[in-house]
Amino acid sequence: MLSLLLVDDEMHIVETLAATIPWAELGIGTVHKAYSVSEALDIMNMTPADVVITDISMPGTDGLELVKSIHLYWKRTKCLLLSGYAEFEYAQEAIKHQIAGYLLKPVRDEELIARVQQVVSSIHQENELNNIYERAMKVAREQLPKIRSELLRDLLQGKRIDGPQLQERIGLLELPVQQGAEIGMMLVQFKDGFGESRGFELSLMEFAIGNLAEETFEDLGAVWMCKDIHDYLVIVLIPKPGQAAANPSYKKQVEKLCDQLYANVQQYLRVKISMVMGNWGTFPDQVTKLYDNLLMVFNKRFGHEKDLPVYVMSETESVTIHVLKRLYEPPMLLYVMEAGNWEAAREKLEGIFEELGQDWSESSEHLTEAFYTLFSSFSYIAHKNGHKLAHLISGEYSRGKELSSHITLEHLKEWTWKVFDLFERHALNETRNARVNAVKEAQKFIQGSLADHTSLQSIADHLQMNPAYLSRIYKLETGENLSDYVTRLKMEQAARQLKFTTKKIYEIAMELGYQNANYFIKIFKKHVGLTPQEYRNT
Repeated sequence: MLSLLLVDDEMHIVETLAATIPWAELGIGTVHKAYSVSEALDIMNMTPADVVITDISMPGTDGLELVKSIHLYWKRTKCLLLSGYAEFEYAQEAIKHQIAGYLLKPVRDEELIARVQQVVSSIHQENELNNIYERAMKVAREQLPKIRSELLRDLLQGKRIDGPQLQERIGLLELPVQQGAEIGMMLVQFKDGFGESRGFELSLMEFAIGNLAEETFEDLGAVWMCKDIHDYLVIVLIPKPGQAAANPSYKKQVEKLCDQLYANVQQYLRVKISMVMGNWGTFPDQVTKLYDNLLMVFNKRFGHEKDLPVYVMSETESVTIHVLKRLYEPPMLLYVMEAGNWEAAREKLEGIFEELGQDWSESSEHLTEAFYTLFSSFSYIAHKNGHKLAHLISGEYSRGKELSSHITLEHLKEWTWKVFDLFERHALNETRNARVNAVKEAQKFIQGSLADHTSLQSIADHLQMNPAYLSRIYKLETGENLSDYVTRLKMEQAARQLKFTTKKIYEIAMELGYQNANYFIKIFKKHVGLTPQEYRNT
């Protein structure tokens, strides 16, 4: 139940409204009374009301000033104004402060009750929306570490996120990093085996290492962590504002704390780890480069050895890795083709060829790598859909085998686009055939059950389809609504029986599933332009 505050300097008006309006029936459980603005504010300070009904004209401070204060300090309280004045400036001032209603005295009980009902309803709706929002935010906060980790993992794999969208996600995830900021990166690997049966213990260990990392580096910056696709822990250090990552003393502090983190893990968690501190770079442009260099150095320096101390990369160990980034960055070509997202697949191929043209057009190794990766993606999609690639792309299969021995960028592009177009056409034809078959099955079922109560749901149940999906594909394929098709068949059947049988009109209506003969006559005339009797007489 909500609470109400009645405010008017005329005591009898307040008392009458409090006593005569059935507030409980309107969802108002408590009614407070005030006879001045100062008294109303005292009540609001002690027990804020959900709804305030106030007169405008009162000695000293008027109702508009009260409304201003309520709007300033009690945002969720709804105000209704009562006044004997109909001046425009009052209404204008009321609108400025988001008044829920403006009623002229003397107000009729029915009018006041109706307006209060509207206000109470709006409060309940707002409360429900607030509850939904708060529940969603609670879930989001609980999932925040996981969602942060997923974003970092995407960036490590080279996923492209445009600047404004990335900045929005960073803000929503409350990450203290700005685009263009310097970041450091570390790689951690467990050296004590955690088998699959100990997955829960491993998750706890990762969580514990994350906490230790946050505590260890808290004076220097924030920690952002995820587990990569190789099961390494990737720790990104985000310097605090004013901390310069380029400062040699800052880097020395970070290196010292890396040793401290390594020691803390050994001491408190009793597990062996290998750890590499990488170089520094800008966020997000150099995230993938930092990560790729860390992986390379990690494998060189550690291999399968245990009990090695923390390794800090030197600047000279950072190299430019000559790989086809667009070929392997998410989403992979085979995944977008598998999902049937042909527009995204086309964009993916355009990006691959753009990179090949800019950097590797003369590199036979990179061109061959691209060819075999694309060939394997096409093969995978063909096989997964129950086809052989050679049958699906016909002569392009042999041409592709010949292409691999003396490949050029132009030949690769030409071959790829031809194969891609064949795949896209084949997929669209399969979709179209599936729709056509569904339409035929629906029509066959309808034709055999005209006398029954044929509904969209019954047709969809027979075809084991979602009704909305069936209705949509029927309209796409035929240009006619499914319900219109059913009615048209019934009217055609009715016309035949009217012409070639002596059955009574109500009998024909019953046979076609119409229990009400008058309704049948109305539908028949709408479709044919004549009543059944007129049609029979022609």
